[in-house]
Amino acid sequence: MSAFVDEQMVRLRDPAQLAALVDPPGDTEHARVRALLAAMYTMDFATVRDVSDLHVRQVEFQRPVVAARRTSGNWFRSTPAYTRTEVALEQRDPLAPLWVDLSAEIDVTLLLEVDGGAVESVVTREITGVTSLDDFRSRFRFLDVDAFLRKHDITTVEELREAFQYLLTEIHLRAPGPFDPDDPANRHPYELRLAMLIRDTVDVASLLRDAKLARAAVESAVLPGEAGGAEIRTPYAPVLLIPAAVAPGGPLSTTALESFFAAEGVLALFV
Repeated sequence: MSAFVDEQMVRLRDPAQLAALVDPPGDTEHARVRALLAAMYTMDFATVRDVSDLHVRQVEFQRPVVAARRTSGNWFRSTPAYTRTEVALEQRDPLAPLWVDLSAEIDVTLLLEVDGGAVESVVTREITGVTSLDDFRSRFRFLDVDAFLRKHDITTVEELREAFQYLLTEIHLRAPGPFDPDDPANRHPYELRLAMLIRDTVDVASLLRDAKLARAAVESAVLPGEAGGAEIRTPYAPVLLIPAAVAPGGPLSTTALESFFAAEGVLALFV
């Protein structure tokens, strides 16, 4: 271990220091929390309006993660009767773990504007008066009409008319009401889980491999928590903690590296 790794482990033992690293007091947009949420969750129908009440609940240093290794195959028997059996073996080697420098569980409250997808109306009508295949195509916005025509060997408007009766259903969604940030119903508890790797050099390929390997190992070894309606991408968000002084600069500036790793679902923090 390097001096930087040792120093950061001792520093982040203080929950207040870890909380300030994850959500710096001066960051009114809570960019790091949002990045962690994006790495852990899929929230297609919700917009994060604010972040509050961040609380570090649990921290563990040098956590061993023992990934599962799965072997599968088939066993055949020909006599006295033919049988086929699928066999799967899952093994874990506790003496060959992947070490996560810091794992943490953090509670946070999110102010969410949620689009519930309420339906205003459903209208179904028959498609009539089709004059050409192009006219038929123009009736749809989301259907691959050409794929439909190929599947049913339809090449003329006459064949189209004779093949089926066509119905078009339009679903109109209800526009959401005005958002009330003071409504307690819009505040939702969420959990952030971090799997942090502390490194003292910048080798982009090596860092990305380590982060993705840690994520894969954790996913095979840890069950996801509760999501509160969101879809969980991974049970722990991978985080890299790197000294800002070792960033090469230029095309490998801290800003460029943060953007690169964020696109790969990894939060890179330079301190």
